[in-house]
Amino acid sequence: MSETLVEYDLAELVPDPQRHLCQDSVLVASPKVISRIAVSLSPAPGLRKNYRIEVSQSDFRGKLRFSLGPGRGKVQIHSRGPLNLDVRMWRNSSLSIGNGTTINKAKIVCDNADIFVGEDGLWSGDILVQSNDQHGIIDLNTMAVINSGRRSVQIEDHVWVGRQTIVMPDVRIGKGSILAAGAILTTNMPENSIFAGVPARKVRGEATWSRAPAGLSDSEFDLLGIEGGKSK
Repeated sequence: MSETLVEYDLAELVPDPQRHLCQDSVLVASPKVISRIAVSLSPAPGLRKNYRIEVSQSDFRGKLRFSLGPGRGKVQIHSRGPLNLDVRMWRNSSLSIGNGTTINKAKIVCDNADIFVGEDGLWSGDILVQSNDQHGIIDLNTMAVINSGRRSVQIEDHVWVGRQTIVMPDVRIGKGSILAAGAILTTNMPENSIFAGVPARKVRGEATWSRAPAGLSDSEFDLLGIEGGKSK
């Protein structure tokens, strides 16, 4: 990080008629990248208070679009990208994306949930991460809402997420894994595994991926904790 980050009042970044709905909320980013970040408020009424969005890299590349719903939230983007993200925040939520992760195009719905994305991930295009149901499911015998509650999504280091995939709530993708194009993930994936299909199921274990077609780089060997890199 070669340039000092600046704290911006989020209320000053949204259209004037909505500014009164955004209180005690900040965007922390380098002045060099502020033009790459768009912030709006969803049409839903209600106060947005104590939101904090931080983009820590002064040489960030890509586009970030945030739509903030009622409640509060915390976002930490540690990757310089490129990232092309549409993020929808609702209720009390958090999102963290680690260093070295690249995302071609994705929508992340973070609603009463915690989403963690590790380092050096590779996401293709047209990906949806749906962290929670956004409408109630009612048991007509008891009139209870049966899908309420806080949820989470955890995607560990060096995970390749394929094109047009959907990641559903309460799943964990282990380090070094691959979610194949078009899959819908509803269950946990162990590390170094490949899942495919609808719903996604394990098709191979003891496998990982490399950014270069020729194989794993030294940094990938180190991140995955695998012996056999050039420097080993």
